[in-house]
Amino acid sequence: MNPFTVLILGILSALTLYASECSVYYKVKKGDSLWKIAKEYKTSIGKLLELNPKLKNRKYLRPGEKICLKKKISKSKKVVKTKTKTNYKKSYVVYRVKRGDSLIKIAKKFGVSVKEIKRVNKLKGNRIYVGQKLKIPVYKEVKTVKKEQKVYRTTSKYPKVVKERVRKRVIVIYRVRRGDTLIKIAKRFRTSVKEIKRINRLKGNLIRVGQKLKIPVYRWVYIEKYAKIPKISLAFLPVDGKVVRDKRGVTIYTDCGKPVKAVESGKVIYSGNDISVYGNIVILDHGTYTTVYAYNERNTVKADQKVKKGETIGYVGIKPDEGRCALHFEIRDKQGNLYNPLMYLSKKK
Repeated sequence: MNPFTVLILGILSALTLYASECSVYYKVKKGDSLWKIAKEYKTSIGKLLELNPKLKNRKYLRPGEKICLKKKISKSKKVVKTKTKTNYKKSYVVYRVKRGDSLIKIAKKFGVSVKEIKRVNKLKGNRIYVGQKLKIPVYKEVKTVKKEQKVYRTTSKYPKVVKERVRKRVIVIYRVRRGDTLIKIAKRFRTSVKEIKRINRLKGNLIRVGQKLKIPVYRWVYIEKYAKIPKISLAFLPVDGKVVRDKRGVTIYTDCGKPVKAVESGKVIYSGNDISVYGNIVILDHGTYTTVYAYNERNTVKADQKVKKGETIGYVGIKPDEGRCALHFEIRDKQGNLYNPLMYLSKKK
């Protein structure tokens, strides 16, 4: 597969993942409750409510609806930021049993389990009577402010560790079988008789059944190494406007229809709208790094076209989830690692 094709697929795949905030969903079944789901997936009701704000004012779950179990977390540099955190404190309310009530109905009404109600009220069976007072566990929202909380932001100040596939020589132990010869063994492991004899210090070609031989073989392995940081120097951003840092790069809020300029000379390796959330996207290759331009109203360049620095490659469109005119801009290296465009801006307008 063409390296450019691999890079394009990697970038589009990353954009697709970024478009969805939740990484793991659960489809509610009949008889489910938050307590039951929390227990099954080893989490807490408070965490589920934090991930699914729509459930805060609900007394029961609807079969068939999807709830989020886990959000995607981007791993990068840690920075200090003041933030308000929402916690959920467990408390109890007293409920008086009415005619027609059952433990199952009461549990669904308050979003807890029958087992928890029985445990709190020390009930041995499922029998309850009209007028009986039951303690029901509920979860109240409590907001606390943390002065120093670690959050994640993408940066290119420090080198990134990447995995590279390399062919490495390893030694395996082989036990000689009946009918084996050094030539047969060498062919089986794609090595040479001379190499086997050298490693095992054999003077001749004679081997015996059951003898253990060291055999050199080559295997594909993954090694970790620091990615090479490309040399980047931006004289300007693709368009003028209000610049807001986001998880993937920057979002520039400006007027719709403004021309989007190439920040450096390069070649168009992608121009299309395969991901509807990002509208029309242009990806340029600059040799050691690539740039991504999204939310375009329309693109004015095609794949394989060469463009010069400052040349118009499209026009600003609307950011779908906000309904505002904006351009999304990214910088990536050849391995797909993200870099902060603002760190390479030598002259700000």
